Amino acid sequence: MEHHKSFSPENDFPEILSHLAPARPKTAGEEDGRAFLRLLDIIDHLRGEAGCPFDREQTIPRLMNDLTEELHELREAAGDGERKAILSEVGDMILILLFIRRIVWEEDPQSMAQLLDHTSGKMIRRHPHVFLEPDPTIDSKTLWANWEKEKRKEKEHENRTSLLDGIPRTMSSLERAFRQGQKAARAGFDWTEEEDVWEKVIEEVGELSEARSEGEDRLDHELGDLLLALTSYARHRGLRPEESLARANDRFSRRFRHMEEESRRVDRDLSSLAPEEWNQFWENAKKAEESSLSPPNRDNRS
Repeated sequence: MEHHKSFSPENDFPEILSHLAPARPKTAGEEDGRAFLRLLDIIDHLRGEAGCPFDREQTIPRLMNDLTEELHELREAAGDGERKAILSEVGDMILILLFIRRIVWEEDPQSMAQLLDHTSGKMIRRHPHVFLEPDPTIDSKTLWANWEKEKRKEKEHENRTSLLDGIPRTMSSLERAFRQGQKAARAGFDWTEEEDVWEKVIEEVGELSEARSEGEDRLDHELGDLLLALTSYARHRGLRPEESLARANDRFSRRFRHMEEESRRVDRDLSSLAPEEWNQFWENAKKAEESSLSPPNRDNRS
């Protein structure tokens, strides 16, 4: 089948999808379309002349702040494994995204169908092994090479000159380092052995140690190199460093709060604790945490 550069929803989508077996499971139906249109209608009323003054005054920068907050709430719900909370946060994010789309529409009245069909077209072009020339045996390296090649053909990406151009600079530094390493690896620039990455981490620890007696610029440089090496090691072990740090932050928060509770029980102010008392409180917090996380009748001796 010819690889389309652009798609006509009336012609190309039905033809392409008709060659595929029914999606299993199929997760959407006509009632979902009606519910989607209802939400769009509600947003139109809220932004309209007889709508809500607050919603009429909304701007994209304000909504971006709301979206960031909702993303953090979604991450928290996902980390807790609360399925209902996850879906609730997804709904909140969809609402904000549709508000942003409505504000853009007020200056560029593109229909929702145009927006969604544009996205559907991208998914079909970027997955030729599924929709255009089915190939269930495709390897991951070829898959990602095709993905990047197709992205570069798209108008919104035509000015990109590097594989790294699509990584937002506003992304957290740890996540940005992870994504840069991931994209470079897909092009073949990567360590082949996990042990080699670990040796790089050890090398950077040594260089950071040497930098302690030098200026702040060198220390800053070596600290950054060590963090970059650690993100590469995490990637090779199948971990996302941003998530690892988030879990470490949660552990620290739980333990510090436990120390606060313990200090209140003994009527002590935290600032009055001696170093050995701090250590003891911290160890008590760790033991309490381990006890709460361990299944019953488990021998916790190390």
